Amino acid sequence: MNIAVVGCGYVGLVSGTCLAALGHQVTGIDVDTKRVASLQAGKVPIYEPGLSEMILQQTAAQRLRFTTDLSSAVREAQVVFVAVGTPPSPEGGYDLSMLFGAVEKIIEAAQSEKTIVIKSTVPPGTGEKVAQLAAKSPHRLEVVNNPEFLREGTAIHDFMNPDRIVFGAGTAEGLAVLREIYQPLIDKGFHILSMGRASAELSKFGANAMLAMRISFINELSRLASAVGADIESVRMGIGSDPRIGPAFLKAGIGYGGSCFPKDVAALVHQMESLGMEPHLLSGIERANQHQRADFVGRVMRAVSDVKSPQIALWGLAFKPDTDDIRESPAIDIARMLVEAGCTVRAFDPEAMDNARRILGDKITYAPDVTSATKGADAVVLATDWSVFITQNWQGIRQIMRGTHVFDGRNCLASGKVGAAGLHYHAVGRPPVKPGGGREGTVGVVVAG
Repeated sequence: MNIAVVGCGYVGLVSGTCLAALGHQVTGIDVDTKRVASLQAGKVPIYEPGLSEMILQQTAAQRLRFTTDLSSAVREAQVVFVAVGTPPSPEGGYDLSMLFGAVEKIIEAAQSEKTIVIKSTVPPGTGEKVAQLAAKSPHRLEVVNNPEFLREGTAIHDFMNPDRIVFGAGTAEGLAVLREIYQPLIDKGFHILSMGRASAELSKFGANAMLAMRISFINELSRLASAVGADIESVRMGIGSDPRIGPAFLKAGIGYGGSCFPKDVAALVHQMESLGMEPHLLSGIERANQHQRADFVGRVMRAVSDVKSPQIALWGLAFKPDTDDIRESPAIDIARMLVEAGCTVRAFDPEAMDNARRILGDKITYAPDVTSATKGADAVVLATDWSVFITQNWQGIRQIMRGTHVFDGRNCLASGKVGAAGLHYHAVGRPPVKPGGGREGTVGVVVAG
């Protein structure tokens, strides 16, 4: 099938490349001439494991190409995916101007029947508005929703091995087109869920809000654990072993970030309020998330309160490992708060340095490696759980530090090794470990026999 994908950002680029890998002819379209030229030259503007290799494979196989010529690509395509950005609006909802702008151009360019697939994340009810707009065309333009459930860092695997594929179609014809597109995955037995457009849209928002809520829940519980002397790692196992709950997204830390959770929770709150409903639960999710970061920085500042002009080594800037994405990253907020509190911050991230520099400017120092970031530091603050941080030689880290405090914002470090190196280990919701000490084995499984 001949497919056009409007928008070569994260979602459009991953989706278009994977659709080509399924055997379709795909044209990626973007208004950014530099981005298109870069992609045509085989240079990928985002970091996603395996994506560069797959793009090169599909372009070499002549199943994937890139252009700025929307009209020509739309005329040739049977199906047009819309994967443009839908950033948050100042009011708290979504700014859909790029989406509707793209749809209007698609309608203008279409000279025959097409199926328009909304891949962008949009508030419930958007698909119906797009369908009403498309109905003005002299040609039959089906409008369907196909929300993405991609995780940065594992996006290719998520597309090719999906938990579920959600179809939001208003007609049987729209559903049939989506089935044809995803037939290679259907043949492998992956779950297809067909529903109305609004239900598909709300499924995407509901999934992200639920995951964000679980993170905020365990983080709020971690504060109580610290106050009463409990270990949140033991608590989360006690909770997560219940099959009705499960362990996913119950990891205490400095909170969630990224391009989806924060704006999707805010958009749900905004939409409910605009309809006259009180979002009792949803409105507290983001407040708890922001408080977690401030509380963490407060602990860091108390530990270095006796140091004039504290030096902080910030390990990580991306909102999660295996991506260069710093959108709504807890690490960025923490860097700002540390600087505002009078600290000098030296940061290192394997992939997100350039993106962070565009946001933070010269407020912090960008180190070329872990050692350079850590030398002379009064405290280490781990904000992103990259494997390069988890596998550090702590004896070596101790030798280059001025101070002795390590703050693990992701509860991912081996506390015993940190303590054995002569460092104070501070986690989230866990008892601290003193230099030379270790944590008692509070997490385990007892079996009969």
